[in-house]
Amino acid sequence: MKRGLALAVLLILVVCIIVFEPFRGAPPNPEVEAQGKDVPTVQGSYCWDSLLRSQCVDKTYRDGLDLVKGQKPIVVSAGEPVSIELSGTIESMELTQWNDQKKSSSVTLKDDQFKAPTKPGVYAYELQSRWKKGDGQFGFSLKVQ
Repeated sequence: MKRGLALAVLLILVVCIIVFEPFRGAPPNPEVEAQGKDVPTVQGSYCWDSLLRSQCVDKTYRDGLDLVKGQKPIVVSAGEPVSIELSGTIESMELTQWNDQKKSSSVTLKDDQFKAPTKPGVYAYELQSRWKKGDGQFGFSLKVQ
């Protein structure tokens, strides 16, 4: 009986840690989706406060293109909707698009979505997000056909 109770308490504790994430040491990764495909993201620099520790991690990159260097872009159709989902209560979220000529432009998100460019090419995206517990930068890449 005592063993069953101890196991139940341990199970509840594990579930609480998974659900509430009080020990997370970094911001949650965004879930990016285009044409029903998951778009992999790269984590950039961040600062995050958790229950047991606070840390800032600075990663070296010049721009959004450099952040996603080496990542294979996901192929999407021109003008296709791309959705970005972040967990937690977001205080702010900014998205910057970089083209292969190293020109950047701000992307407007509406209901956590934007439309892929209409001009074919490879585009890098840099997402800057802020939560109450900290901030983080993420990158991903799309190839528009």
